[in-house]
Amino acid sequence: MKPKSALVVLRVVSVHNNSYMKSHIPVYLILLLSLTLLGSNARPGEKLASTVAINPNRTLGWEDFKVVKVIQGKSTINAICLSTCEVEILRVTPRGKHASLDVRAKVQHQPELSQVTESFLANNDAATKAQVLHHENGHFLIAQIIGHRIVKDAQGYAFDPKNYKVQLNQIIKTHFRSWNQMDQLYDLESTNPRNPVMQKKWDDYFEKELNKFKETSN
Repeated sequence: MKPKSALVVLRVVSVHNNSYMKSHIPVYLILLLSLTLLGSNARPGEKLASTVAINPNRTLGWEDFKVVKVIQGKSTINAICLSTCEVEILRVTPRGKHASLDVRAKVQHQPELSQVTESFLANNDAATKAQVLHHENGHFLIAQIIGHRIVKDAQGYAFDPKNYKVQLNQIIKTHFRSWNQMDQLYDLESTNPRNPVMQKKWDDYFEKELNKFKETSN
């Protein structure tokens, strides 16, 4: 009989203004949690694939955003960026009174739901468009950091064999709240108005965090 696993899906929509807007656009969140029993192909003792998958695993370009006339009916919004994080249980391993989980986080940029306005692309110079795109990429990096943190915490947790799905949900919800807070703080500190110094600090933070996870996986 194949072991069972569960699929937990989190979705976050990050909506923010660019550096030339005076009013701060709040971050909107969509949380979808579902648990679905799946058949796992992993065999006992089998080495599993990478625990975090990023798609696309590169810097985003404007070609990864849908060009629209207006976003959410508001002329003050120039661009929105949406990423999803799916957390999948690959294997449950009994360990005495507890159980350990092998999990995979799949962070996916959503090009059909991420948008940029025609007027912004048409009426701004290359430097301005590059600055805003760079900031947008920061939100995608935040999603990746959250995916890594969820996997790290799940791997180091002693789960109850009968209650592991609920416990995993709690771990995910905690990081989901952190995702929301980080997105808001990132916008607050690096835009409204644009703050190149703080943007550089956030860039350094993203690099440090992601490199830390890379070192751990090696």
